[in-house]
Amino acid sequence: MTDRDTMYDRLTAVHSFPETYIFKVIGVNTQDFITRVIQAAINAMGGDRELDISTRESSAGRHVSVTLSAHVEDADTVLDAYELLGTVQGVRFLV
Repeated sequence: MTDRDTMYDRLTAVHSFPETYIFKVIGVNTQDFITRVIQAAINAMGGDRELDISTRESSAGRHVSVTLSAHVEDADTVLDAYELLGTVQGVRFLV
């Protein structure tokens, strides 16, 4: 079983798709980073998908958390989005 298969099984065990799914991407606190995260999410989920987006700076201001909430049809969409979000320059953590 591959890592993706394991993650797919875990996602489908605790989520009932389709549903609203929340992604958190933490990285360097620059407007460029935030823009790249949002664009990657749009690319991963399709340009017609509506995203709710919020950001929050760390107490020291060096990092930012970008929270993306989107309606997703299935676990494959979630995994595809994580894969693409993970390639964004400056990402420190994906939740």
